Amino acid sequence: METGLTNIKDLSVADRPREKLIKLGPAGLSNAELLAIILRSGTRTSPLANICNSIIEAIADDVFKLSKIDFEQLAKIQGVGEVKAITLQAAIELGKRSVKSSQPLTLKDDKSIENFIRAYYHAENVVQYHLVMLNNRSELLATSEMVTGPGPFPDIKSILKLSLAAGAFEIVLCRNKIKLPKKIADEEKAYTIQLDAAASMLRIKMRGLMVINQLKT
Repeated sequence: METGLTNIKDLSVADRPREKLIKLGPAGLSNAELLAIILRSGTRTSPLANICNSIIEAIADDVFKLSKIDFEQLAKIQGVGEVKAITLQAAIELGKRSVKSSQPLTLKDDKSIENFIRAYYHAENVVQYHLVMLNNRSELLATSEMVTGPGPFPDIKSILKLSLAAGAFEIVLCRNKIKLPKKIADEEKAYTIQLDAAASMLRIKMRGLMVINQLKT
């Protein structure tokens, strides 16, 4: 993704920041393009693209540094001034508050896990396994779809490696509800016991295997 911004009037309509955001979403824009949307316009002496590029240069394209610049420093960046500095600081503060207000997702009981993980299942006729990793407060750390193979079940070493990397205190292996042949169902029970034992050796609690009912669309 390019960090610089070309004079907006010279861009095609489809390539202008606002239109790109509608088409691609905010994640598809560069930092300079997002700044252009927030600041809206330039001044008589400084086009909007020049102002955004000056800000990007001042922070070395590191948005985290933008939150560390005080009002006076921000206002002195070429083309910014007091009004645009106020606008930027208000946007930065909203971003900070949104991060502070976000609460970790707590999955203390089986029902909460089922409600959360159900959306990850998209195939009704294919067995799918997902690993849910939690901390010691039952807060979600990460999830991962586990590939089966060469056998019918996920590789235990891969599950343990992922769990350790996430710092998991507890794991839950989930599978979508599909009728398995009796032989495979029996093997799955033995596999679950084996996974539980392997996790216990690493002091990782395993809540068990959860079979998730899929919602029909």
